[in-house]
Amino acid sequence: MPNEPAPDLVLTARRIHVLGDRPPVQALLIRGGRIAAAGTADEVRAAALPGARTEHVDAVVTPGLTDAHVHLTTWALARRRVDLNAARTLAEGVAAVAAASRMDEGWVRGLGWDRHRWGGLPTREPLDRVCPERPVFLLSHDIHAAWVNTEALRRAGITRDTPDPAGGEIVRDARGEPSGVLLETAVRLVERHLPAESAQEVRAALLEAQAEAHRLGLTAVHSVEVTGLEDFAAMEQDDLLRLRVLQSIPLPRLDHAIAVGLRSGFWSEWLRIGGVKMFMDGALGSRTAWMRQPYEGGAADDVGIRTLEPDDFRENVRRAAAAGIASTVHAIGDAAVELAIGVLGAAPRPRAMPHRIEHVQLCPPDLWERAGRSGVIGSVQPVHVMTDIPAAERNWGHERSRGAYPFAPLLRAGMTLAFGSDVPVETCDPRLGLFAAVRRVGWDGAPAEGWWMQNAVTPEQALRAYTEGPAAAAGLEHRRGRLLPGYDADLAAWDLDPLDCGPDALREMRCLLTMVGGEAVQRAG
Repeated sequence: MPNEPAPDLVLTARRIHVLGDRPPVQALLIRGGRIAAAGTADEVRAAALPGARTEHVDAVVTPGLTDAHVHLTTWALARRRVDLNAARTLAEGVAAVAAASRMDEGWVRGLGWDRHRWGGLPTREPLDRVCPERPVFLLSHDIHAAWVNTEALRRAGITRDTPDPAGGEIVRDARGEPSGVLLETAVRLVERHLPAESAQEVRAALLEAQAEAHRLGLTAVHSVEVTGLEDFAAMEQDDLLRLRVLQSIPLPRLDHAIAVGLRSGFWSEWLRIGGVKMFMDGALGSRTAWMRQPYEGGAADDVGIRTLEPDDFRENVRRAAAAGIASTVHAIGDAAVELAIGVLGAAPRPRAMPHRIEHVQLCPPDLWERAGRSGVIGSVQPVHVMTDIPAAERNWGHERSRGAYPFAPLLRAGMTLAFGSDVPVETCDPRLGLFAAVRRVGWDGAPAEGWWMQNAVTPEQALRAYTEGPAAAAGLEHRRGRLLPGYDADLAAWDLDPLDCGPDALREMRCLLTMVGGEAVQRAG
């Protein structure tokens, strides 16, 4: 016998921010997983069918938040590995590796070390002392470098004679020997030798990560890594996927995607195909972001790494767009951002969704209007501001940093912003993302007056960038990101009002209820 449809739900709250330039309302009518009505409690009750349920939450309701830039599977698995994010010194990092090496067998894997926090790049010797026989593979906090021991280098066949791969570097010591650090594409030289986790291990990790996302008020994510599609599809088939996922296509699989007719926007309500993911450059911390001018204190050629030739980039975008596939382009340095704006802005937009630039970390004032006119989405991660202020000042200098994370100017120029986190590079807690976008201070609270505050946004602009912006980036602005009739009933209920609680209180808000498709997937205890 088919399942009976769920009865209507009349949801009332202290205040409900429906967005879409509409004033707050008192109540929502949820029917069949979507919003059927929004208005006063009396209006919504009058629109409900007989037998409707009623629930009141003593909270402020917003659309469910979307993290528009996650490495979902990497984050899920990283939560079970060596966590070096809290290691303030090299010695603390080595101690964490030593402890992990005594717990099980095989490769020791981890994430989170930071060369700037530790005062420079680490080397393989400390790892060799605590873990001489097991291979060690530790990604940096920005996932653009790996720290490995001698055994890992041996298994990968990396010696002093191994050439640097295109777009990457095997860091070497004064004798020319591999030091134990691999940058950018060189990471793959060892990474491809890592044993794959079982499907059961991946699923268990993803279910744990999904529950954590719900606890934070997240109802959707845009996953930009090369893995995950098959795992998400299997979870959906088994009715376990309760997080709406937009999944990128890795560039090496573009030909296959075109051949089998895969398009941006294909799949289902839960799992949707995004754009083809390309990398134009590296990262700020490793000084591999591609720059117009040299890094502070660097030689004339110290302008980072361009990881994709411009002609190849243009051809990839053209071929993908002709096949109905949008482009999703990693660009951090101003040279990379400028090229991405120009190429994507001139390319045809696929029907399903717009092109997008990931990070847009250094976008000087002369590019703001061009970015706004381009029609390209700016997928940005405000929590990076809290970590990157010292690195930006050191590597780009204060004046050049005027164009760092310029959220407000880009919005004024007409660019749609989609906020995310880059988890596990940073925390995916959207409360910290909201705070960082509004206050623009480091983790230590400095500078107290905020850093280049003309680039800061209002709480409402920040909330829209976590809701309406990602919906537009996914080509779903007519279905998600608002709580209006016809939209999916994806929502989060907070103990404080993010629009008037004050910037500092944004970090302390509690998500009391998360709904996806009208189903409660999380309730605070």
